[in-house]
Amino acid sequence: MRDANNGLGGVATAVATALVLAGCGGNAADDGVQAGMSRQLSAVPVAVAAASPWPVWSGWDFPYNEPPLASAPAVAFGVSQLTQSATQTVFRGAHMLPAGSVQNYRIGVFVHHDVFYYQADASAVINADGTFTLTLPRSVGSADRAVLVLHPASYDPLSGPNCNAAGGFCSGQITGTTKLSLPVDPAAVTAYTAAYFPAPATSANAQIAALQRMMNTPQVTGGPYGAGRLIRSFHDMDSAFLYDQALAVIAFSLAGEQASAEQIINALAKSQSASGAWVFAYLADGADANPGVDMRIAGANAWFGMALNAYQKAFGSTKYLAMSIRLHDYLRAETVAVTINGVGRSGLRFAPTNYVAGRTGIFALEHQLDAYASLHQYHALNGGSQYLTAATQLRQMAESLWNGTRFLGGYDANTGTLNTGERYLDTYSWSVLALGNVGSAGQNFAAALPGMCDYFNVGGRLDYPSRKVTGIVGFYDVIYDNVPSSAPFVWSEGSLGAIMAMRQGAPTMQCAGNGASQMLESLNYMVDKLGSMPYATRNTNADFTSSGSVAGTAWLYYANRNKNPYAHY
Repeated sequence: MRDANNGLGGVATAVATALVLAGCGGNAADDGVQAGMSRQLSAVPVAVAAASPWPVWSGWDFPYNEPPLASAPAVAFGVSQLTQSATQTVFRGAHMLPAGSVQNYRIGVFVHHDVFYYQADASAVINADGTFTLTLPRSVGSADRAVLVLHPASYDPLSGPNCNAAGGFCSGQITGTTKLSLPVDPAAVTAYTAAYFPAPATSANAQIAALQRMMNTPQVTGGPYGAGRLIRSFHDMDSAFLYDQALAVIAFSLAGEQASAEQIINALAKSQSASGAWVFAYLADGADANPGVDMRIAGANAWFGMALNAYQKAFGSTKYLAMSIRLHDYLRAETVAVTINGVGRSGLRFAPTNYVAGRTGIFALEHQLDAYASLHQYHALNGGSQYLTAATQLRQMAESLWNGTRFLGGYDANTGTLNTGERYLDTYSWSVLALGNVGSAGQNFAAALPGMCDYFNVGGRLDYPSRKVTGIVGFYDVIYDNVPSSAPFVWSEGSLGAIMAMRQGAPTMQCAGNGASQMLESLNYMVDKLGSMPYATRNTNADFTSSGSVAGTAWLYYANRNKNPYAHY
């Protein structure tokens, strides 16, 4: 789980939230990569019949736009055909304005590189029959997306406080209603839609191809292994979380997509610190998403260790072994002495600095699991008794957080207390995936899995400008003080991990009559038109966007292919 606050027992979350919502940044590169590209997209509605409680699709079905919304739009507006050449880009689509009022509206277009550039010379025709055409007299070059806004004729799209009218651009702003990076507040316009310019995909697997499309990012040069690219964590943002880079490298490695895996590793090689670690989040151009704050968070680094292991195992290559040694030595060094219930342990601390007060004294269960798997895998590939010793210590630390019926979220050495009040979904699923169904002393870890039904939700919903998906079943993320959420949603990444744990440890388990296979079938309905898995269904949690995500897409690949990223070698 990407959240930087798991297992903290109530430590402040402001910094992590800022990172989750990291906005636009970076420099455009590789102009002309998309030149000559042409996409003819069908505007024919698609009806999918589904029996209750399975999700139902309805409305227009436009493939390359439709960021999920907080609620259904008052005026539907979407791009149904996008054609690009070296000299022009043409958007064609449909709207639901009353025929007699179209003359009162205009369509503007922003093209996103590092910020959203308003295309003042674009020409648009809004037809009374519900169609429109917008023509931009150039290729979009290296842009990753365009945002079209339908607005009253009197409205100036560059009038927002985040805009520079003289420069003709707007910085991305993330609103509470959309949780997406947009040039205008959706409340200020009649309707909007985003059209995407994905990177080319080579894989025949739907999820792997979707991940490849999300690498429409600037080239990162100057690293020790040559140029590379990060993968953007969400379609609509410029964040590139370390955890998501790891998930994508693991998926690419498992799928045999060596070139794609190497692109990400090459890009990150440039930013590996002298300590051997990376910071929590980057922007799409490789810049630190939170400069000046030392956020070398243990769990994210352990996941990237797992990614380097997956690459080495899949391709039989030691190309990046020097990187891996430095990282795994860092994880060993961050495994420090801690006493829990009077017993001395060696545990992985949350971070080496108190970028938020008390971080160095936090020992999150998830981080122990991640580093245990990474070090164990590394030892299987490369040997070295010190790595096996560290892995064994971390397994013992993780097992010390088992209370007899379930795993606790972590331990706070600052206060000498176990985290009993925060029950994270991942403490159930990831513990089984990493440690197995049974502990070193015969503890029945799998017996805790039915507790995940406390997080189960049958009412997940996604609203798009042109389609509605209702009835998604799955799990949300956390329960505080044993009080179920009053606003449950379906979190794709966590739900898919839970499904994998159910398959492994509780194959007959059901929640509200739904077994693992039914849940997985339901979640596959969430996939967007670029093949990506939205991070969550509609919700009010600022950290859970409904944009297409690396985490959801990678975990969907793992679940569909029954590939456990924690697997021991």
